[in-house]
Amino acid sequence: MRPIEPTVLGELYRQHAPALLLYARQWGGGGEDVVQDAFVRLVQQAPPPEQVLPWLYRVVRNEGLAAQRTATRRRRREQRVGSPETWFAAAEDRLDADEVTRWLAALPLELREVIVARLWGGLTFEAIAGLVGCSLPTTHRRYHTGLAQLRERLDGPWTRAPSAPMT
Repeated sequence: MRPIEPTVLGELYRQHAPALLLYARQWGGGGEDVVQDAFVRLVQQAPPPEQVLPWLYRVVRNEGLAAQRTATRRRRREQRVGSPETWFAAAEDRLDADEVTRWLAALPLELREVIVARLWGGLTFEAIAGLVGCSLPTTHRRYHTGLAQLRERLDGPWTRAPSAPMT
């Protein structure tokens, strides 16, 4: 079987790279290299995976975790603490990217990655369960638990009032 055609690859990248980038940023670093490497690895697959999108998320997750381990070792070696990075590029006017990044960063990784993969990645719960290596009920539980924790933060007394009315 032949590798993925360039036009198909371009369309996949156009449609899914922003969500993959958001997903990759959970593990620190910019995430651009991880996403680019995932697409390069996709081109090298012959035959291509049957389920391309979950495959891309799996590669991004594995590379992101590896990059995180490398960065953690480097930080320990260099004994310095980096500043948190904003995971969102200027996304929506209604979202304060820094605030949402802080809210997501405060969640445990197993909750955060399910929420990001579902809300911004558009993956099904079945695909997410396969991605993170847990059962479908556990995936649902993590998603709903994470959303509940985000709602608590949203309703918390420290949430700043929006500067302009939301439409």
